[in-house]
Amino acid sequence: MTKFSSLFKAMSGSKFRSIHQLMLLELAAVAVSSVWSLVRGDFSSATLFYSVMGWSIIPYVVSFVLLAVRNEQAFTRDTFRLAPITDSLFYAANILSTVVSFLYLLVLQAVLMVVTGLIGWSTLSPMYDDMQTNLQFSVFGTNPVGVCLGMLTIMLVIYLLAWSTVSLVHLITSAASNYLPRARQRVVNGIVYVIMIVLTFRVVTYLMGQVAWISTSLMGGNTTSSWWVGVLVMLLIIVVETAANIFLLNKWVETTAN
Repeated sequence: MTKFSSLFKAMSGSKFRSIHQLMLLELAAVAVSSVWSLVRGDFSSATLFYSVMGWSIIPYVVSFVLLAVRNEQAFTRDTFRLAPITDSLFYAANILSTVVSFLYLLVLQAVLMVVTGLIGWSTLSPMYDDMQTNLQFSVFGTNPVGVCLGMLTIMLVIYLLAWSTVSLVHLITSAASNYLPRARQRVVNGIVYVIMIVLTFRVVTYLMGQVAWISTSLMGGNTTSSWWVGVLVMLLIIVVETAANIFLLNKWVETTAN
């Protein structure tokens, strides 16, 4: 039997490389926009921080798509599926490597924001004081760390729900295509890819809306109980979809050659 840790490490490799590529692209974009600000004559100590904040949304959105693609490739290709390990552990290793990769992206973004924030602290310090004032109305208290952890928890739950939903749609269509002739399988697979692309962009749009709503509500007067009811409902859906995905992997979904 393949060790869970070995499979997790192997699955994480390609996902971490994708995160590194995204960060390099973001750094290039920050450098170009900062140089342009310098050319226009409006460069300040906080320009780097503003550039990082402005470009950071792109890695969040693109990482969701890339990690979703890596997830689905692992389910249907024999690179990992042929490893001698139970389907439940296989699914856990795959989704856990995805979550860890996304957390890695968050850590890199946080480091980048802290470094550029310290560079421009003389300009940004009044904004921090205003943020402390607004936190008086936050549902997670006045501690910035608590607010960040609350936002991180809800963001992860939303992302997990989105990934499990995408996997469920993909695995159902893959299982259904196994009963079709090979020629029709190509047609069905083409339709599946179109559906997956549309679904992915719809989910990304939903996520962006939810993150914006979360950011606004955390600074407002929403009650904590309503928040956690929503989180529990999403977690329940994730559990149900996870069970369905593992069942489909075990009974219906076959691998294809790389």
